[in-house]
Parts: sequence; structure tokens; C-alpha cells
Amino acid sequence: MSDWLRRVLESKRQARRRLAALPFSEKIKLLEKLRDRSLAIAASPLRRQQQKI
Repeated sequence: MSDWLRRVLESKRQARRRLAALPFSEKIKLLEKLRDRSLAIAASPLRRQQQKI
């Protein structure tokens, strides 16, 4: 395994640990932000143009 891949995997592990340690209310806030982003992306006219091609 390359050094770069090890760093990426370790970074992911740290991010997962950080997210797991958050209080439930913070996790809900993050989930709401992700939902809002997803809705904004789905409503984007640029996304609809790409689907027609």
C-alpha cells in the first residue's frame, strides 16, 4: 500500500471517529445540512441540462 493511500485511509478513520464522537444534536444538524445541499443540487437547472444530453 502506498504512503499516499495510507494517509487517505488514516484521515478517513480520524474523520469517522470525530463524527462518531459528536453529540446526537450535532449529527442531526449535519444531516439537515446534507439534505439541504441534496435538494439544492436536485433543483439545479444545470443538473437538468446535463440529463437531457
